[in-house]
Amino acid sequence: MPKVDLMLGDWNQLSDERRQFIATQLSRYFLSPLLSVDAIVPVGVDYFGHHLSTFDILIGGEWLRFVPGLRAVPLGIETPAPAAMAPVLKAMGEAAAAHLSPTATVDMPPMLVARASVASDEEIIGTINLTTQAFAGDHFAYMPVKGEVLGLLSQGSPDPFTPASWAPTLTGEHVVLRLAGEHQYQVALKQNWNQAQLEKRLSGFGFALPDEREYEYLMSGGLNTLFGWGNRLPEATMQYVPNRFGLTVPVVRAGAEVVRGAYAKSAPVAAGASGAALLPLSPFYRTTAGDFSQMRYRKIAKIELT
Repeated sequence: MPKVDLMLGDWNQLSDERRQFIATQLSRYFLSPLLSVDAIVPVGVDYFGHHLSTFDILIGGEWLRFVPGLRAVPLGIETPAPAAMAPVLKAMGEAAAAHLSPTATVDMPPMLVARASVASDEEIIGTINLTTQAFAGDHFAYMPVKGEVLGLLSQGSPDPFTPASWAPTLTGEHVVLRLAGEHQYQVALKQNWNQAQLEKRLSGFGFALPDEREYEYLMSGGLNTLFGWGNRLPEATMQYVPNRFGLTVPVVRAGAEVVRGAYAKSAPVAAGASGAALLPLSPFYRTTAGDFSQMRYRKIAKIELT
């Protein structure tokens, strides 16, 4: 496929049939064949006049979204901050701007990106159907814990045909099961590893952690505003931060996200936070990496064509 087809402007001009063909190719040829591809779903995102037709792909138990590439993307925050951002930063205090990444103009590749971040001490390996007990995902990783998973299912779902009886989360010695639909649990392995070991594991399947600029592109939607929704504080009722790629993350956050590089992105945001405590909602917010076991990660796969 021509690389230009995977860049934002050209991608939006393709026919539905061409985009569907490309999404199928992406799911087959850019990741490890050990990973199961269980669904490819078309998605339309409308965001303040921007439209994106893309796909969510269920790979190895995780939903990943295709995000087209874009050339010469302005990222980071200028010093002094642009006038449109000044009132918000002033309300947050003089020290707020020191946490924001400096400006850079970067060419961004097309990527598959996990729709949700994962706790740093877990590895999602697939899904299991509650009624049939059929597993889809990384069978090599599943077989050693199969007995534990089936034991948790029998304990947590006394009536597998009544969805209300399914526990939201089942936790064992080596695995965590989370309800991921009407008929299935997502299966995650507990891991005692560090960032280098996580990155090595991801690379074995064709994935990586995003670097700081890749994270900013994905979370900002490629728009150079303080927050994903513009240069204003979030409304009190806002529960998720949206952007033009349709990637949403919770306003109330459990921890910073790991990226490749010297900084981490985001930071915990408590319910009812205000003022400077809301600055981590900016995709350009930097923080120091803390206890790795308390952080989260969001994997990507860069689509690199020669």
